Amino acid sequence: MPIALMTMLLALGAAADTGTATARAPASGLGLSGAAGTHGGTPAAAGFDKEIIGRIIRQHTAQVRACYESELTKRPDLFGRVMVQFTIGRAGDVITSTLQSSTMEDPRVEDCVVKAVRGWQFPKPHGGGIVIASYPFAFVPAAPIPLLAGNHGAGTVACTIFDLGLIVHQSTDSQGIPSNGLIAVTEHGLLLVDTPRTDAQTEAVLKWGETRLWRPWLGAIITHDHADRDGGLGALQRRNIPIAALDLTVAKLQKRGVAGVTALFTAKAGVVQDPRGFEAFYPGPGHTSDNIVLKFPQALFGGCLIKSTEAPDLGFTGDADLASWPQAVSRVAARYPKVPIIPGHGPIDRAGAAYQHTLDLLARSAPGRPSSGH
Repeated sequence: MPIALMTMLLALGAAADTGTATARAPASGLGLSGAAGTHGGTPAAAGFDKEIIGRIIRQHTAQVRACYESELTKRPDLFGRVMVQFTIGRAGDVITSTLQSSTMEDPRVEDCVVKAVRGWQFPKPHGGGIVIASYPFAFVPAAPIPLLAGNHGAGTVACTIFDLGLIVHQSTDSQGIPSNGLIAVTEHGLLLVDTPRTDAQTEAVLKWGETRLWRPWLGAIITHDHADRDGGLGALQRRNIPIAALDLTVAKLQKRGVAGVTALFTAKAGVVQDPRGFEAFYPGPGHTSDNIVLKFPQALFGGCLIKSTEAPDLGFTGDADLASWPQAVSRVAARYPKVPIIPGHGPIDRAGAAYQHTLDLLARSAPGRPSSGH
C-alpha cells in the first residue's frame, strides 16, 4: 500500500482573519502555509494536493478554534502550537490521529484538537493508498495579555502575540501614553527590543518571559536613547542581561552616566546581520540622531522613526532632525518594502502603510511647531 507523508503549517492567529491589528478580532483566526514532503520514495503530491488538505482544514476552522477559545476564557495568556499527526485512509476518512508535540501545556485543548481531526473527511487519496499528514496548529489570542495592571491606565504592561516567534510588549507611562517594544523568541532564548519606561514594568516583562515562554534572556537591543526605549535599563543590569545599541546611542548613554551598554554596530557601518535572527539598520537621523530599525523575518520594528498609521502628528520632535527624517524613512522603505511594520507607538501596520503616513506627517509638519505624545 503506498504511503505519502505531508507536512504543512496551519497558523491560527488574529491577523489572518482581521487583516489589520486595529479591526475587531475574534479570539483567534486562521491562516495556512506549508509544503509537501516525501515518505518512502512516494511524492506527497501523489497522495494529495496540499491545497485540498488546506481547503478541508479551513472548513473546520470554527471547530478547532472552539477547542482553544473554551480554555482561553479561563487563561487569557494561553497560546502555543499543537502538532497533530493523522492518517487519511483509502476512503478519505481519518483512521488515526495523535498528538505529535505541543507547546500549549493544556491537555484539554490538545485532546480536543486531536479528537476533532479524527472526525474529518477528506477526498480519497490518489492511487488507493493512505496519506500521513502532520499539521501544527498555532493558537494565539487576539486580545493583549495583561502583565501589570497599573493605575487608571498608567503604568500598565501587556503583551500582544504577533506570532509565536515575535511578541509585542506594550506599556504606558504616567500619563497613559503607550509604547511598543518586542520580545523575539529564538531557539536558544529571548531577546528584548527596547524596555518599558520603568524598571518595575521591565521586570514584569522579564519575569513573564521566563515563566511563560520557558526560555532565558539572551540580551536586549535599544533602538535609541529616550525614556520610552531604555527607561528600564536598571532591571536589565540587575539581572546582568547583555545590552547593545548603536554606537551613537552608547555614547549618549555614557554622557548621562549610564555604563554597561555595548555597541551592536556603528553608524558608519550602517547595518549589521545579527546571528540571533535580525538585521539592524541605521538609516540616518530622523526622530533622533541615533534611531535604528530592526528587521526580523516576520516584521520590521520601526521604533519611533516610523509613525503609526493612526498617529495624528509626529509626536515629540525635541531631538528630531526634521530635514533628514524623510530621507531616513525612504531608506528604510526602500530596503524593507511590503512588510508588516511594528511602530514604536500605536497599532501594528500589516499593510505597510506606515511609511507613507510618516512621510505625509513630515510633509505637513512645520519646524518648531509643538506636537503631542512621543
